[in-house]
Amino acid sequence: MSSASLISSVPLVSSVPLVSSASLVFVAILVGAVLPFVPVVGRVARIAATIAHEVGHCIVVVPFGGRIRRIDLRPDGSGEAWVQLGGVPGAIRWLVRVLNLYAGYSAPLWAGALLLTGVLHGSRWLPVVVLGVIGLVALVFVRNWFGLLVVVGFDALALWVALRPSEATVLVVAAVGALFVVDGLRSVVQVARWLLTGARVQTDFHIAAAEMRLPAGLWFVLFVLVNGVAVWLARDPLLEVWDTIAAGVRALV
Repeated sequence: MSSASLISSVPLVSSVPLVSSASLVFVAILVGAVLPFVPVVGRVARIAATIAHEVGHCIVVVPFGGRIRRIDLRPDGSGEAWVQLGGVPGAIRWLVRVLNLYAGYSAPLWAGALLLTGVLHGSRWLPVVVLGVIGLVALVFVRNWFGLLVVVGFDALALWVALRPSEATVLVVAAVGALFVVDGLRSVVQVARWLLTGARVQTDFHIAAAEMRLPAGLWFVLFVLVNGVAVWLARDPLLEVWDTIAAGVRALV
């Protein structure tokens, strides 16, 4: 998909010149991509990606009979989902446990990719569904007061995108999508650095290592391979989105 076709596909306000409006979309993407690395502001913004991370745990275990006791979100940008797999049939419990392990770090990456796809293809409802699912699931399971305040803000954003679509909502969704993807990649790289240096941290991979008797590094390598296969299977739409973003950024420069 070329940048020219993007100009006609994004539902932008007609009072703003179309070329200028399309350029603003790429500016919003760049802002969202840089945001995780901005001091103080970046830490606040990363909480949104943490919500997606914890919701990812919920989405994969509940359909199989698992239960989420609670989700906690903390001001430092970290979070934790308390999962119970007692209701999952024994024959597939190990598989659900692995899905739960991988869903956390995968969720922001794929949610961000879907948001960017929706923006660049002019889809109104794809971003609404993505933001709505994350917001509703988080609202059900978040239990601490700080987390609830953050989730209410996230849900207000989702409602704004759904009920008052405009050029502004397109730009915000583009920025959030880029934030999710970049912060998701940042988290994966950070975990790799922790594993290489032997840092004393508690990630999903370390928890799995303690429960299932395989090294955290091996769980991480398998995580990368699984997501690599998923990217390869979805390579055509992902490459289309990437080419569109790259062309738009080159045009800005």
